[in-house]
Parts: sequence; structure tokens; C-alpha cells
Amino acid sequence: MVLRRSSGHPPNATMEEPAKKKQRIENEDDEDDTITEIERFQTSLLAQCLCNIPESSLRKPFTATTVASANGEYRTACLSEWESDKTLEFISALQLLFDVAIRQSTKTVMCRRIADVCEALARNEHGIIDQIIDLSCTPNKFISFSASRALAAFFIVTKENIEAAWLERLTQSLLNTHSPSQMLFTLDVIKRVVEHRDDSTHPMEDAEYSGPSAHCNTLEIDPDSQDSTPVKAMCVKALKSKWTVLVNKFDTILTYYTPQHESAVIIFLELWESIISVKANLSVIDTKMFFSQLDNMVIHLNASVPGVIWRHLLGLFNEVLCYGSTLSLQDILPDEPCSLAHLIVRAVKDWRLLDALPYRQGSGRFGGGSGDGDRPLLQKIVLLVLKSVAVTVKETRSDSSDSSLGSEAEDIDADMAVIERSIREVLRQLDHCVKALLPFHPEMPLSEWIIQVFHDQDDFLVESMVCCLDMAVGLFYRGPPPPQHDLGRMLSPTRTFVQFVQAIAHDPNVLLDLLHGSETCFLLYLLRFLKYIKRNWSEFLTCCAGELDNTMTVLIRLRLSIVRIVSKNLFSYNISPILRLLEKCESLYEGNVEN
Repeated sequence: MVLRRSSGHPPNATMEEPAKKKQRIENEDDEDDTITEIERFQTSLLAQCLCNIPESSLRKPFTATTVASANGEYRTACLSEWESDKTLEFISALQLLFDVAIRQSTKTVMCRRIADVCEALARNEHGIIDQIIDLSCTPNKFISFSASRALAAFFIVTKENIEAAWLERLTQSLLNTHSPSQMLFTLDVIKRVVEHRDDSTHPMEDAEYSGPSAHCNTLEIDPDSQDSTPVKAMCVKALKSKWTVLVNKFDTILTYYTPQHESAVIIFLELWESIISVKANLSVIDTKMFFSQLDNMVIHLNASVPGVIWRHLLGLFNEVLCYGSTLSLQDILPDEPCSLAHLIVRAVKDWRLLDALPYRQGSGRFGGGSGDGDRPLLQKIVLLVLKSVAVTVKETRSDSSDSSLGSEAEDIDADMAVIERSIREVLRQLDHCVKALLPFHPEMPLSEWIIQVFHDQDDFLVESMVCCLDMAVGLFYRGPPPPQHDLGRMLSPTRTFVQFVQAIAHDPNVLLDLLHGSETCFLLYLLRFLKYIKRNWSEFLTCCAGELDNTMTVLIRLRLSIVRIVSKNLFSYNISPILRLLEKCESLYEGNVEN
């Protein structure tokens, strides 16, 4: 039984030739049977096994339908000619097939029949993959969406065995159209592939997953073959040669932004962010091209662009300035993030970027409006400004202290004095913006309110603390500033830490969880903060004031907890540097108490 459908009844059924009438009736019967066949196929997939499906039946869902041509003869039909509901049903079955294959391969045990079907599709025996790619031009958004999901899952299953011609067709289509909606198909496919995580199964799904049945004919999958990095690299490489033209297209789309382009713009920005993300695990060579033309996007942070686009632009820029995970650890910073950081600093200082922030809808904006405002948007712009300033300070310190340039101490002082004036203005504007939008006391310094701004985002919070700490160390490298120094108070690392331990109710277990987890850069922060207070103990005492005992109690209890865990060999990395610094600070504290 072959997947077929009739294109309709002839105008006068009673006058049909016997052969044609017989063919029409068979097609109608086959169409009814097709539903049963697809349902059986899906039901078997939900049971994680296709062994109960006969070999002859396996090919039926993947063979083409037939339609009546103009001369009354029947010819092979392609997916784009099917009725919409049949196309969706078929694509959904493929999507389920690939999802099951991905999940089983992750568990390293796969139904052999499922593997055979996927392999047949990879060989393009029935031309199905080319037909799915053809659906990128369909005006039906439901079919386009389903087809892009199925194609992305197929690429992940097939990995590096996919045909380069498929990727070339997909990426070339981005250049052959000016329609953002048609670009959406290819962008979504590549984005889903790049964002795929080989170990992304949710723990709850693991508990429910039973795998193939005991009667299933299975095959063992090599765990080393499950790395999807090669197919990601292939997709990115195919896109690379088209990237400059594509960015220029979206530059124009954003310049003349209209709401109907929202989905395409968002997918484009999400794809861009995914490609350059350290989580994608792509090589520097593969991604270097995608760090170009970022400066062109900054200008689109303006009042004519809605908040949802702002959030994705800011997400992209924050990913470029991956300070806590990458840039803060590098001695020499790459040119691209430095260039972006300089532009953000200039946009805030000279172009009043923060005044255009679409925090509230309607005329309210910076006061008097209804609603609570877009807090995630505010968090992203605050973090971006802090990262930009931190990168600028770090780059200036690195350049000024380069011995190959023959710099002397007075040269460093001169460079940092210039940077300090710009930074003071940028942080002043940021402080004014935040206090105009959130109910903070006018005298609360930035070093304290960042804890409240990011209280619900651990990763943002810790990275902002690293930024402020590194700014303070970079600007005041000769020692802590005097208490009355406005920038010193604004960036005080001690004030930030005191506020932080108050926010977590002085619970050392929170610090311990952050040290154990990989979601934040807390290990880096704590290491640098403990070094800071060891070098600047008197400043630490002054800033802690009445909170000294509470703050040190948290650190002492943290040390004791770490010692217990280390004795059981439960730390996944060498925590000794933290322990030594905690012991040193505790020794300084005890000496201070005795005095």
C-alpha cells in the first residue's frame, strides 16, 4: 500500500473510463489506509520500537503520493502538492522518528529498524529530504515550522554524514530572497542544530524513559559517535560565506523595522548568539567571522525598536562580552569584544543610549506609566554596561603595562586617568537610569544596588560582581581609594559582598552551592575577592563597619564546610587556593579582634 491521494473526482464520474475509475477508487482507498498506516507508525515509535512493523510497511510512509495530471494520467506527487493535513501528519511522523532516534542514540541502545529507516533517509532513497527543503517556500506557516523542526532533527541524527548540497541549498536560499519569512526556515534549522546539546535530556524524562522493549532487535551505539559538533561546524561553515550579505539584509530590516518581521529578526539574533556562544563548543576559526559587523547592530538600540528586539540585541552583545567565563581570564583581549565595549561606552556617554531604553510601554517610560516595567530588559542593559566598562579597564591596564612598549608608571597613571573620567560619567548615567526606574534610595551606590537588581538571576549577579571587583582593582591598582572618592564608593567590592551575604541571609550553604555549581563564575569571584580583602584589609574593616562579625562568620563557616567536604574527596576541583585565602582572612580577623 503506497501513500497516495487523489486530486479530486472527475467532473462527471458516470462517464469515467473503467481504468481511470478503478485507479481513482484505489487512490481513495489508499488515502484512507494511509491514515491508519501513519498512526500505526507513530504508535510504534511512541513504544520506542519499529520491529513490529513489517519491512514492506516501513517504506510505505516514505514513498511519494500520486496525483492526476492534466491529461488524466497519474504521476508522482511531491510533498508540497499534498493536502495540508496530510503533509503535517507525515512531517510529524518524521519528527517523532528523529526525536526517538536522537534519544535512543544518547542512551547508546537503538532499535535496529529505527536505525535502518534513518539510514535510508540519509541516503535520500526517496528524495524526502529534498522535498522537505522545498517546503521552505510554502506559505503555510504550520507546515514550514514543522518541516524546519524535522529537518534540524534529521541533521542531528545524521551528523557529519549529511550531504553538503542540502546545506548549500538552505544557505543559498537566504540570499535568493528578500522575504524575512522565507529566511526564517533556514535560520531556524541551523539555530536548532547549533543549540543542540548531546546531554540535554531532562532528569524527569530520564525517569520516564524505558527504552526499546525486551523483544526489540537493538544495536549498540558507540558513545564517542554521539558528538554533534561536526554537524554544527558544517552548518556554520555553510553559513559563513553568506554571513556578510545576510547581516546587511537584517541591518536594512531593522532600519525599517515593522512588527511582521519580528519572528525573523528574533530567530536571526538568537542564531547569531548561539553561534558565538561558548556553549556551542565551536572552534575559534569556525566562529571568527561571526564576530564581525557587530558594531553595526548597536545603532539599532533606539526608540523605534520594541523591547523584545532590544532584549535579543542585548543578549547577543552580552554573549560577545562573555566576561566572567572568558574575557576576565585572558591576558590579551581580542579586538572584537574590545571594539564592541568601546562602542557601548561611547553610546551611553555621548549618545544617551539609556534614555531610549523601552522599559515601560506607552508614554510612561521613565515615570508615571502603568505596569512594573521590563525588568529582564533592565538587567541585560545594566550587565552590558558593566561588562563594557570592565573590558575597557582591563584592556587599558593590559596595554599600559605591556613592557614591550616601555611604559613607565606615569604613563599608566595618565592612561587610567583618562579612562576614569569616561567611566565615572558612564556609571553616573547608569546609576541615574536605574534609580529612575526602580525605587532605590538616591544615596544607594551602584556597588549595593546591583545585588537587588540581579537578586533573581544568579549568573547575572555573580558576573556583575566580578565586573565591579575587576573595575575597582584596575582603576585603583595602587591601593584602595580614599573613603570620600565617589567612584571608589560606587565600585566598592566590600560593600557589594556585604550586601550579597545579607541578601542570602548570611547562609554559607548558598556560597557552597555556588562553588559547587557550574552555572556561574562564583569560584573566580570569590578567589579574586579574597585576594582583594587580604591586600586591603584596613579598607575591608572600614567598609564592613557594623557588619564585620556577621560577614566574617559566613566566611569562617564556609571554610569549615569546605574542610569537611574535602576530607571526603567530594570536591570536583582543587579548592585549596580558596581554603588558604579563607584561612588568611580568618587570621587577620582574629588579630583584629584581639587588638
